[in-house]
This record gives sequence, structure tokens and C-alpha cells, in this order.
Amino acid sequence: MILSGATNFLGAGKMSAWFPPEASYHTIGVDDAFFNVYFAAVVAVVLVVGLAIIFVARFHRKGEDEVGATAGPPNPLLLGAWVLAGVGLVTFGFTADFCGFVDRSVAPLGAAQIDVKASQWNWEFTYGNGHVTDTLVVATGEPVQLNMTSSDVVHSLTIPALRVNKAILPGQTTTTWFEPGLTDTFSLRSNIFSGPGYAEMQTAMISMHKDAYDKWLAAAVDIFAGRTPEEVGELLYNRHGCKACHSLDGTRVVGPSLKDVYGNTFPTKEGIMVTVDDAYVKESILTPNASIIEGYEPVMTPYEGILGDKEIEAITAWLKSISQYADAQGGN
Repeated sequence: MILSGATNFLGAGKMSAWFPPEASYHTIGVDDAFFNVYFAAVVAVVLVVGLAIIFVARFHRKGEDEVGATAGPPNPLLLGAWVLAGVGLVTFGFTADFCGFVDRSVAPLGAAQIDVKASQWNWEFTYGNGHVTDTLVVATGEPVQLNMTSSDVVHSLTIPALRVNKAILPGQTTTTWFEPGLTDTFSLRSNIFSGPGYAEMQTAMISMHKDAYDKWLAAAVDIFAGRTPEEVGELLYNRHGCKACHSLDGTRVVGPSLKDVYGNTFPTKEGIMVTVDDAYVKESILTPNASIIEGYEPVMTPYEGILGDKEIEAITAWLKSISQYADAQGGN
């Protein structure tokens, strides 16, 4: 009680410079536990260092001819108090917000279910109606359970504003849940290094009012609704994490840049010159390792069975719109 009162006084403003805004009903318990343990550790450090300074000042040797007194038996009361204080500090640190930890381990009945797939270096969020996004969208005030898996290496899902941080393991499904309390956009990222594109593994969590969320989810099933083919193509480029391997500014990364790629001619590893047209774009998406541009390795994931003809046509239209060579192939 004393520790809690002291930390509430010291952290009256929640030390906003330390933590992001409280965007979940769980953040109070997490923050209070942190400040309680932090304050207890500060008290312990001050006590130990203070006693050490007092003992040095009181018992240091004042003259070369001084002889220290013979040590007596240890004081059982002081020794017992010291041991109990250490055990108490450890117990306090272990049990701080233990009830909150148990509560956060099991989602309430009726929580919305969202499947999360993490891969190098992108996110894929699948909702109950089958809609897939690269940004997590939730309803404010509604509990949400995330069922998370990785398709390659270990990642983590971290939303600082919600105090959520959970490891995502390949071949396993891990879960976490939360109930957002603010309507806003918050950072979502991985905190576990997963390769050279790790810094690109960032997206956002959008929390919106329940009625707005329901309308969004109903309208979001058809990604072509209200969008041009070029806009859909760019959306798919971002959604499927293509930016991790294909830049838009001519920079060479894992794969060739998509800037001015449509209508351009490139040599392949087999020594054949190929021109990027509609057929080549489709082949590169569905069976990307069939024809590799010289200087690159066959490491791209095939999207056969993932993207259909309509989506590929949209990507092609978008590639035409960002290429100065598109007119040579009859592009618009």
C-alpha cells in the first residue's frame, strides 16, 4: 500500500515521456506494476548504497596503528531482517500485477477473432469474413483476440500504446488479447530481429468506433470497390510486403526495383533478353523462379493460388503507371 501510494504520487502524470499514451484498459495495471517495482528497486539501491557509505565513514581505519576489534557473532535479528527484506523484494517483484497477467492470458468469451501471419518482413491480418489487410483495424471498446503464427522465423507483435508484446513462433499459434480504449492510430511492429529487412516490419493498429468499424469491415471485403486498378495494385504491393525486396526508387535490394520496370528489357541468368510485358509480370508473380533477371537469386515466394487474374491485372496496371517505358508496350 505504501509503495503503491508512493508510486502514484511520483507518477501522477504517468511520466508521459517514459511511456506512450494509455490506449487500453490493461495499461494501468502494467504501468502501475512497472512503477511499483521501479520504486522498490530505487529504495533498495538507496538503502544499500547509503548503508555502505555510512559503514565506510563510521568504521574505516583512522590510523596505521589502529587494530580492528575482534568480530563478534552475527546479530540474528539484523541478519534475519536482511534476508526477509531480500525475499520480500523478490516476492513483490514477482507478484506485481500477477492478477492482471492472469487476466491478460485468457480472452473474454465473445472476443473478436483476428488471425495474424508474420513473415519476412510483412504482416497479414485476416478477419472473420475472410478480409485480409496489412494494417490491424479494431473496434474501440471491444475485446480482440489475435491468433498469431509465423511462416518463417521468430517475430513478435508489439503495440506499445496497448502494452502488448508477444512472441510469434513458426509452426505454432500464440495468442494475445486486448481491449482498445482510445480511437486513434497506433504503431505496431516486431521487436525481434528477423533479418536485414527487420526495420521495414512496421505497420499500424487503427482503433475506430464500433459503427464505423462495422461499416469498414462490410465494405472492405471487395478491395476493388471505390479504387482504380492502379490503386489496387499499389495496395497489393504494400499488403503482401513486396517493398521489402522491390524498391520504387531504383535502389537495388533483394530483388530488382519496380521503378521503370514495365516495358524495359533485361538479361536473364540463361542469357536471354526479356521484355517486361503483361505475360512476364504474370509469370513473375505466379512462378517467379522460372525466369530470373541476371544478378539476382531465385528467392521470391510464388503467389500461385494467392493472387488471381484480377489482382495481377491491377498490379500490372500499377507497374505501367510508374514506368516511363510503358508506352513502348502499349501501356497507359
